[in-house]
Amino acid sequence: MNNFTETDYLFVTDQDDGDGCLSHVGKLGGYQPLILGPGCETFAHTAHEIGHALGMYHTQNRHDRDHHITVNWANIPDGLKDQYVKLTEKQNTNYGLPYDYGSIMHYGSSIKQPSMTPADINYKTTMGSPMISFIDLSMINKRYRCKGTEYITDSYKTKQLT
Repeated sequence: MNNFTETDYLFVTDQDDGDGCLSHVGKLGGYQPLILGPGCETFAHTAHEIGHALGMYHTQNRHDRDHHITVNWANIPDGLKDQYVKLTEKQNTNYGLPYDYGSIMHYGSSIKQPSMTPADINYKTTMGSPMISFIDLSMINKRYRCKGTEYITDSYKTKQLT
């Protein structure tokens, strides 16, 4: 299927059995497809899927998400409910970084009806972003232990709303 000599690589393609954007979360090892089908041609979709390949889950899956959003399960189609399942801290570390409503990994607040309601109403129309946020970059830097990023967590004080 390929002539690559690299042991591990990301294979970007638009080939899939259906439409959509798809990437495994984290490194598989060896051949790893990143599918950008019809409707996934934007920078935002591409960056979001690369985020998955780098090991990032959706922000709304964070173990501490209930302090920041309420998931409106009745407004989420059955085929999408898995995109909102809360992970444990062991499954998805946040490296001490605050909840990021503006993450490229955060879904918007609505599908057809509100799928999520933020604890702070000021974020109702700003959930999700077409751009990579500072916290997204900080999380990747922490995950891969990039030098010079040790101070990042200390500069944040997470405010939990009740």
